[in-house]
Amino acid sequence: MVIFAVYTNQIKVKYKSTLLSKAAVLVLSCGMLSIVLPFIFAYKSGGFWLKRDTFHEQPQVNLRGDYLLIAATNNLSSPVICSSYPFFKHNLDFLDVCSVIKLREVDDNFDGRIDKINLDVSVNTLDNKVVSVHLFLPINYKLNTVCPLQMQSAVIFQQYFQTSVTDLKILADLSLLQTGPIQCYKKGVHSLYDYPVVDESYEWDNIIERYWFRNISTQLTNVYTSVRSADRGKFNLKLTVRYPEHKISYRPGFWQVMKWAWMQYFAIYIIIAWFFNRIKRYTFNNRLVWFYKDTLLLDKNE
Repeated sequence: MVIFAVYTNQIKVKYKSTLLSKAAVLVLSCGMLSIVLPFIFAYKSGGFWLKRDTFHEQPQVNLRGDYLLIAATNNLSSPVICSSYPFFKHNLDFLDVCSVIKLREVDDNFDGRIDKINLDVSVNTLDNKVVSVHLFLPINYKLNTVCPLQMQSAVIFQQYFQTSVTDLKILADLSLLQTGPIQCYKKGVHSLYDYPVVDESYEWDNIIERYWFRNISTQLTNVYTSVRSADRGKFNLKLTVRYPEHKISYRPGFWQVMKWAWMQYFAIYIIIAWFFNRIKRYTFNNRLVWFYKDTLLLDKNE
């Protein structure tokens, strides 16, 4: 006849001692150290409290429809200022010699999100030569997933030439510039910078200074330029800016911080708790402290 175990049950043994005994002090000390030491080790090792986190997202970027192009020439009295802003149209329209301005938004993968912009500008410079270019394109910038954000930003490009040029081609990526993590809101959108970048003075220096002072802005990175000089009275500018996926730094919420801290704490707690349980087992099995056993035997009828 084959015999095999169909059910097992353990005999519960209680180790008892007085309140002020060595056994009680040992158990209390092991319990306290099992709780405190994981916190100390996790905190001292660094990164226990999650102060910032990152996520990746392709932003939703749309042009606001305005533009500002300032080009200095070798003739200081004949700069080029092409703009759609009413201030420049009313006061400096005689300096607007741009014959062609084409601005197009492109959705490469047809997902409803703009992937890049193309700008073509043709300027009638006549006998003048362009020696520097300042370009400003205001945009709407929006994030929708982890940390919703909405702001008004800009595509800004500045280039100075050692010699006069007639053709300038620019290839670049739009990147997010942060001086600190974004503050996320449970119900709402971060809209601290949702205001026009161009102030009422319309001065280039003021625009750049106010824009530089912001904690969150956009800038052109991975910039490649190609210039060419020719003997003609025109200056052509071609700009292509891609909107790749951005890495955004943000300040996590309370529960995310606690989840991160708990994972680190529990990982160390398992090891330390196992170690102190081994110490208690060794101590009681070898009777290194005074105690007595209280064994609860099961009734035969059970």
